Amino acid sequence: MAWLAGAAGQLTRGDVTMPYLFNRSGQIAPGNLLDAMSWAVQITEKVNDLVDTPFSLWSTVLSPKVGTLSWSTVVADLADLTAIDAKMMGDGGYLELVEKGGKFLNADGMNDSVVSIVHAHPYERDTLAYAAITTTTLAPGHMVDGVQLGVEIADKVRALSGCSVMFGTSLTGPYGEVGWIVLCESIEQVQHLNTSMSADPEWFEMLDNRASKAYSTGSGMRTITRKIA
Repeated sequence: MAWLAGAAGQLTRGDVTMPYLFNRSGQIAPGNLLDAMSWAVQITEKVNDLVDTPFSLWSTVLSPKVGTLSWSTVVADLADLTAIDAKMMGDGGYLELVEKGGKFLNADGMNDSVVSIVHAHPYERDTLAYAAITTTTLAPGHMVDGVQLGVEIADKVRALSGCSVMFGTSLTGPYGEVGWIVLCESIEQVQHLNTSMSADPEWFEMLDNRASKAYSTGSGMRTITRKIA
């Protein structure tokens, strides 16, 4: 499933809690890379002109499925998503851009995902440049302690790296999937994230003694994404 960073913190806009991360993704087809990226930025700008909730455009780098584009945002509830979709579907200019984009994406088309955000730290949206994303699946019988541990892991990564972290559970996609998004302002900060965790014995103890039981073996996936717009 494609997890992307849209917003974080206690996830508030004014006094409204924002507990859902929405992500739409698709992989660029071979050829026309420059035109595809130009189109992706153009449709991002169009969406942000149409709706009040800001969308960000991201691209997978240094990871599996290079060339995957993702548009993400955070909303207060699912009704917000349906309202956003209705507004876009009613705009001829947006639909023309969607149709134009068909030639830039591979045959798999687009995929949507929704994440219920459980825990997150504040951050400055405009300063984000990269997101390090880890997903895994809860082991059978470990839903409660797996989610509780997920929050602890998020806070541990925050303490070690200084980066803001979002933890959530998949509302759509693989059942029982959970994930962490570490929000970074530079590729150097991504490197520091990995260095700081690798140098901490308590981190490995947490993984060996607790995470190995709470999450299904072999279900983990890590990717890095770069913010485009």
